[in-house]
Amino acid sequence: MVYKFNGVSKFVLLCLFFLATLSFAEDLIATASNGATVILHDNGRWEYYQNNSKIRDIRPDAIPEDAKYNISVVYESCDKLKKDVRMAMEADFATEEEIKDSLRKVPKGGVVYFQVPTTQIKKGFVRELNYSIYDKGKKPIFSKTSADTEATLSEDHGVSNLMVVPIYAKPKAKVLKARITSAKGNQTLDFEIPVK
Repeated sequence: MVYKFNGVSKFVLLCLFFLATLSFAEDLIATASNGATVILHDNGRWEYYQNNSKIRDIRPDAIPEDAKYNISVVYESCDKLKKDVRMAMEADFATEEEIKDSLRKVPKGGVVYFQVPTTQIKKGFVRELNYSIYDKGKKPIFSKTSADTEATLSEDHGVSNLMVVPIYAKPKAKVLKARITSAKGNQTLDFEIPVK
């Protein structure tokens, strides 16, 4: 039921109220009392959502479940890797010389793991992503494109490694930057990796 006040509908009054209170805010997407989706602009105008192709619906409930993708980045330092190698080799009764030889092969900068829950990898829906790691500067120290179907199971239950990147040189920065970009380059996700 829509009430009329001097020829103005409750919907228009509601929009005017929102526009008055949000005059300094960014454009918002709202649902009117009649169920229509409208864009409330920060300059006081409003329009139906369907009339504006430049605005996209970024509400979490507007994203289809198949399009959601949860990626994480895990870093293991050189020191932790050396401890793990030493423990594993001591458990296999390796000699001290064999242990020292294996420790020389541990990457000085550690290892970066790009991971995803295994349930998100679907055979019929392949995502091809570009993985990059930056130390200092604008050029990546590592960059590679790979499909998520190439992921391998990790030691953690329910998690797969999309990419395992050894960092052979000791990092110059205290924080490495990881970037994941879609194959078309229209979506980018950045991570900061504190070097321990």
